[in-house]
Amino acid sequence: MRNNTWSSIVTIIILLVVLTVTPILTGCVGGDKAAPETTTTTTTETEVEEFDVVRDAVDAYLADKAGNMKSSDLLMSIVDDTAPYIVSLRSAEDYARGHIPGAINIEFSELSTLPKNEEILVYCYTGQSASFAAAVLGVLGYDVQNLLHGMSSWSVDPEVYVSRFDPAVDQGDYKTETTANTAAKKYDHPELDNTTSNDEDAIIEAAAKTVEPAYITAADLYMKIAEEEDMTIISVRSDTDYAAGHIPGAINIGLGSLADNLDQIDPGSPVYIYCYTGQSAAQGAALLQMLGYDVYSIEFGMCSWSSDPAINAGKCFNASTVKGYKVEQ
Repeated sequence: MRNNTWSSIVTIIILLVVLTVTPILTGCVGGDKAAPETTTTTTTETEVEEFDVVRDAVDAYLADKAGNMKSSDLLMSIVDDTAPYIVSLRSAEDYARGHIPGAINIEFSELSTLPKNEEILVYCYTGQSASFAAAVLGVLGYDVQNLLHGMSSWSVDPEVYVSRFDPAVDQGDYKTETTANTAAKKYDHPELDNTTSNDEDAIIEAAAKTVEPAYITAADLYMKIAEEEDMTIISVRSDTDYAAGHIPGAINIGLGSLADNLDQIDPGSPVYIYCYTGQSAAQGAALLQMLGYDVYSIEFGMCSWSSDPAINAGKCFNASTVKGYKVEQ
């Protein structure tokens, strides 16, 4: 009986010890202490402003923009077997009638398919569409030039050159002014939304795909001015030639400083840009299109607006100077 009593007492003591020690041990291994949090690091891709990327690319291009090669220089390079990779942007039918020896023929939309390890020379009919192309290719990193005045400067055969500047048809004598103009106010830049990518090369390529050669005749622009339509007219000629006479309402921005003066251009209305014969203005139009503006190059530039050499600077295409070089079919 005594033994049973002692056994019961011992059992009770053991249970009391266990009940007392267990919470202490539990506290040592964590107890009520919160378990360590697991930190998950999420990498968020920084959003890139498309406009800023394209503007920087345009600015970099303008520091070393495409030049214009004369037909005589291209001929010599062909004779010396040092010719660039020659690209015709004319229609397949006109290419078949006659093209510069060695030239391939592509459409404007196929520009990015050209080899980047070649020196490229692009040409069209008068040099303006090819100037659009030269600007696009230059921004994309190509080493490119435009053929000055295009096929018009290479051939004397109308079946081959097809179309060219003709003063009797294309040149007017519209009013000019000498008073300098400034933008009405400072404008915000357009918003670009061409791609979901944040990769800069992809952003530039997407902007390049938006470019399409677009033109307005001097006669049509004259009517728009008379009707007081909202627009921005940009001269990219020299300060001296701008001061000698410019299209009414035009502001003067050198092509090389175009990217630094975007706040002078209204993104909410059409932009009409001109130079002397259309080559430089076409480049400017392509660059502004990449930046989201609605831009048109004036066909044949100031040479289509005025016949006065004091105004057009005497730089108009002159068919009598074309020697007429060999073509192939």
